[in-house]
Amino acid sequence: MRSRYKLLAVCFGLLTLLWVGYLFALQIFDPFKLDQQRLTRYTPHKEIIIPTRGSIYDANGNLLVSSISYYQLDIDRKAVKLWADEKKLELSEAYRLISKAIGSNCSMKPDEVMRRLTMNEKLTPIQITNKVREMELEKVVKAFETDNLPGLNHSFASMKRIYSRNILAARLLGSVRAVSEGFDAETGNRSLYKLSGICGIESSYDEYLAGEYGWREVVYDAKHRRMPYPNLHEKVSRDGYNLHLTIDANIQEVVENALYEGLEKYKAKNGGAIVMDPHTGRILAMAGVSAEDRYIDPGLVRVKSNIPVSFMFEPGSTMKPLTMLVALDKHVVSHKDLFPSGSITIRGRTISDTHSYGMIRPVDIICKSSNVGIALIGDKIGAKTLYEKFIALGYGQKTGLDLSGESSGMFAKLKNWDGYTLHSVSFGQAISVTAIQHATAFCAVANGGRMVKPYLLESVTDNNGRIIEQFEPQVLRQVAGKAAADTVRYYMQTVVDRGTARHIKMDYITMGGKTGTAQKAAEGGGGYAGGKYNAVFVGLFPVEAPKMVMIVFYDEPAIGYHYGSTSAAPTFKQIVEDILFMPNCNILAFDERVMQSSKRMPDLRGKHISQAEALLTQFGFSYNIVGADSASVVIDQFPKPNVAIDPGHPITVKIGRKAGEAAETSVRGSMPDLRGLTLRKAMQVAARVKVALRVRGSGIVRAQSIQPGSRVTNNTVCTLEASI
Repeated sequence: MRSRYKLLAVCFGLLTLLWVGYLFALQIFDPFKLDQQRLTRYTPHKEIIIPTRGSIYDANGNLLVSSISYYQLDIDRKAVKLWADEKKLELSEAYRLISKAIGSNCSMKPDEVMRRLTMNEKLTPIQITNKVREMELEKVVKAFETDNLPGLNHSFASMKRIYSRNILAARLLGSVRAVSEGFDAETGNRSLYKLSGICGIESSYDEYLAGEYGWREVVYDAKHRRMPYPNLHEKVSRDGYNLHLTIDANIQEVVENALYEGLEKYKAKNGGAIVMDPHTGRILAMAGVSAEDRYIDPGLVRVKSNIPVSFMFEPGSTMKPLTMLVALDKHVVSHKDLFPSGSITIRGRTISDTHSYGMIRPVDIICKSSNVGIALIGDKIGAKTLYEKFIALGYGQKTGLDLSGESSGMFAKLKNWDGYTLHSVSFGQAISVTAIQHATAFCAVANGGRMVKPYLLESVTDNNGRIIEQFEPQVLRQVAGKAAADTVRYYMQTVVDRGTARHIKMDYITMGGKTGTAQKAAEGGGGYAGGKYNAVFVGLFPVEAPKMVMIVFYDEPAIGYHYGSTSAAPTFKQIVEDILFMPNCNILAFDERVMQSSKRMPDLRGKHISQAEALLTQFGFSYNIVGADSASVVIDQFPKPNVAIDPGHPITVKIGRKAGEAAETSVRGSMPDLRGLTLRKAMQVAARVKVALRVRGSGIVRAQSIQPGSRVTNNTVCTLEASI
């Protein structure tokens, strides 16, 4: 038995020696064969797939926000050495081939790749770059596969958010930050890269935009070449959904430009405006700006508070039409009633008007902005009724708009009202509102007394255009009868026709509105701050069938401009005029009562300015030309084509740039506006008018050498400056 054990031990020892000898021989005499054997031992590992964050579009399909993913390229220099030895190549030649494959397919030059590969003599893995875009990565990978090159390893590096219209709607859109989530048991990763919304729409709708991670099992050989392998598993990723907003980027641009001009002219601290469709609650524009926003990094602006939903202010006299709405709806006053003006003492408190107008009717209480008259009407309504109706109009509570940072305003509970509160609230004191609250309440005046819910998000889609979720207008409640709302709307028209805002009246559109001037509360409470005011104007147009409700306000404009009539109202007028000039504007801009002439406005759009002038002269029209001197093609006109007009009224002809992507509708022969478009989109638009492009940079078009609207001929060359 013992001899048998000895025999087994001897045999085992001999086998061990043979195996060790074999390995030694391989190591010394044929190391490559050993490596080849090692190549056959594949171990799958999980590769994380980072979803692309969803894009954001305006109501017209214009791209506002998108994402660019960047990838890291690494080269395993040991794998390259093995391959070079196999191919009997010098290592430098192998590096040259790799440098060419990378440098010819991305923004990195081959010389720079070679420098990275040879920066030391070690055969450790080396990072080449972490700024390769997805399309470039595909080209690089294909080049390696075609030439069977070794050593390439690539991984997701980062994602950048691209705001194609630069600072436009910056505070509304908000911002993101890169974060790393905790340990993922499915993949074994200690962190997962993610862009997370931190404010604005990016934050409010982060759940839609973020997407879902995925992973796939992959097998690489020792040369870091992906190998086919059976029964590999994967979890499919889902890119973030795309948001389609109610915001019209063209109206948004008009509003912001007007506010910036106003801030400079009126020396205000901040300014804001909202444009809404009163029948649906769709927000067409929402802007809050400070004077410095134009001159600082847009990224810093995007993290600032969204002024129209967060900033609270006393509405001042803009509250009077709503007090009147309640009175008319409750039938406590009629349009024939008379009220004193000038000054009156009620329960020991003296209430005064800026002027005494004698006995006035309700319409003139609004038209002349009488504090005395509206306070007496408040008495007729009563505290309980006024409080309940203002609650029904949305004050003292959030509107339900899905935006982070929305304030509920300040509106004291009825039980906390003192003897002065009823009168104060009736003319816009002792209550603080947000712009979104105030605009939403006035939608009820414009639409016949219905309270609609404001909303920003029209729909959510995937990358195939499939609708994931659709949002519809919501009527919350009826807050007043149609008769009362229509009457208040007429009262508001008198403010523009002959009242405190008569200086903004226009001939061919009826507008209603109300001016407001309110002192700012002192810091820490305890009364009002001396010399600090908020100027407000709330309006609607056209009065007979309102298409839009708009609020404009300035925070601390300079003295002299601190009245709603001297700052907010002129800005309102400017915005309305610019909206009427927008392409495809469907607002009935003309009061039928003044359209008595049989003459019809000719269509001048697309005509050379000399042709337009000749046509206008032929018809006997007087006209003004608005736009850049270098432009020669009419891109818009006011009044619109085919409307009946008085020949004596001056025609305005507009030449020059259109806002945003409206350039796509430019007539052949005029230079389209390509700014804000992706290069691919810009090329498509330019091709339609046969303009050749010379491109510098990549990403979004920031500048063009030929001014929009200028005359161009076939094969005109325009240089574009692009950046991400």
